[in-house]
Amino acid sequence: MKLDQQQLDDFERDGFLIIQNVLNESDRAPIFSEYAALIDTVAQNRGHVNEAWKVMTFEERFTQLIANDPDAYEFLDITLPLSHDLSASSGFHAGPAVFNLLTHASILDIAESIVGPEVISNPVQHTRIKPPERALNMAGRGNSNMAQTGWHQDAAVVLADAESSPILTVWVAMTDATPQMGCMRAIPGSHRWQALAKHCPGSTGAGEIYIPTPLVADHATVDLAVSAGGVVLLHKKTWHGAGPNLTDSMRWSFDLRYQPSGYNTGRSCFPEFLARSANAPDAVLKNAEQWSDQWHAARDDIASGATRAVFNERWEQNSVDPLCA
Repeated sequence: MKLDQQQLDDFERDGFLIIQNVLNESDRAPIFSEYAALIDTVAQNRGHVNEAWKVMTFEERFTQLIANDPDAYEFLDITLPLSHDLSASSGFHAGPAVFNLLTHASILDIAESIVGPEVISNPVQHTRIKPPERALNMAGRGNSNMAQTGWHQDAAVVLADAESSPILTVWVAMTDATPQMGCMRAIPGSHRWQALAKHCPGSTGAGEIYIPTPLVADHATVDLAVSAGGVVLLHKKTWHGAGPNLTDSMRWSFDLRYQPSGYNTGRSCFPEFLARSANAPDAVLKNAEQWSDQWHAARDDIASGATRAVFNERWEQNSVDPLCA
C-alpha cells in the first residue's frame, strides 16, 4: 500500500494524511483478543475481578478497570512509563499481536513511502484506549492515553538530539474515531512553521506537555476523523491534539512511529528495531519474543542503574511562564 504522488503531495501540504481501510477486521481481531486476555490478567492481579466481571463485555471490563484503577493503564501501554525510577516490576505490554501490528506489511509500505526503504521502529509509541470521559476520575482525565490530549507537536516529546530525525507518526484506528469520540484534530500547514512551539510541562509527567491554548486560538483546525482500520499520518512538527470522548463507546488507537536508520530516536533508553531494510534484510527483526525481550531488558537495565532513563524535560523551564500557568 505505497502512497501515490497525490497522497505524498497532500501530506507535504497539510502535514497530515488520512488513509482509510488500511487494516481489515481480520488484521485487528488478534489485537482485540490479546487485549481481552491482558485486561483480564491485569484486573485479576490487581483485585478487580468479581462475579459481575465475568458477564461484562470487553468495553465494560476496560472501562470499569480504568475507572476504578487508572494506574492499571501502565500495564496496557506498549511502552514503559516515562519515569526515572522504574522498577523491575514496572508495567508495559509487548505482546505478539502488537508486534505484528508494528510490522504489518501495509503499515510498513506507508512508512517506507515517507521515510525510505530502511525503516526503524521508533520506541516512542503508545496505545490509547479512551473510555467515555464521564467514567474517568480526575487521575484518569490527566492521562492523555485515556482522556483528551492537549495540543502538541510530536517533535517536542523527544530529546533535542532527535531534532533532525525525520520521525513519522502512524496513528492506527482500532475503532472509529469521530469528533464526538475525541478524534485527532490538527492545524493544516503547521509543520512548515520553522520553530517548535512553546510547550508547557504537564502535571502528570514528561509525556503530557502541551501548547498553551492562546497560541492555538488564532489558527483554523480540522478534525481528523477516521474509521476503524484507517490510519492518520502526522509530520513530527504538525500541531495536533484530541478532544475528550463524549460518547458511550470506547475509542482505541495506536501511536506508532517510524524513521530512517542512522538517526537518533529521541528516547535512546528504550529499544528501537529495524522493521524493514533493502540493504540488510537479514537484520530485520521478525521475532515477537525477541522484541518483547528487548523491552524487558531495557526495563531491567534502567531499574538496575545500568542505563540512565532520560526523557524530554526541556520544557520544564516554561513552568513559570504566564502562558503555562
